[in-house]
Amino acid sequence: MIALVALWVELRPDPLVDHPFATVTIETGDPIGDWNVETRKVPAGLLSPVQSEGVAIRSIEEGDPLVASSVGENESLVPPGWWTIEIDLASGAARGDRAQVVLLDSETIASAVVVAAASDDPLNSGRGTVAVEAEYAAEVAAAAAEGRIAVMIESG
Repeated sequence: MIALVALWVELRPDPLVDHPFATVTIETGDPIGDWNVETRKVPAGLLSPVQSEGVAIRSIEEGDPLVASSVGENESLVPPGWWTIEIDLASGAARGDRAQVVLLDSETIASAVVVAAASDDPLNSGRGTVAVEAEYAAEVAAAAAEGRIAVMIESG
């Protein structure tokens, strides 16, 4: 009997596992690594395993656990099959913001995501990079070259 108890103690699953938590607020698009993440013990099975390196797909508050829906690869802001283009962006646009690119002389509205925000430098041109769906990429590029676009950034 003692041997069975000893075997169970030795082979039982670890009730606590290490999981990454943000040590500071990590903004959308910021890199994630050991400088802004620490591991803490949590009950096994409470949280799904996640990488503690990559880029924040959405903002992660200080003290929050990292979850799969908030951590991605560096290029994860650009959905597969989408194209990027540099265009004028509002100063409040941030990496990861959802947007719509409106072609001013047509009824075309293309879904977009901000990949690189415009610089805060007042001497900069205010240009940033957005990714648009492939089916609209050529039309958006032509309209951008002719100055026939407006970009709307989703709030909130």
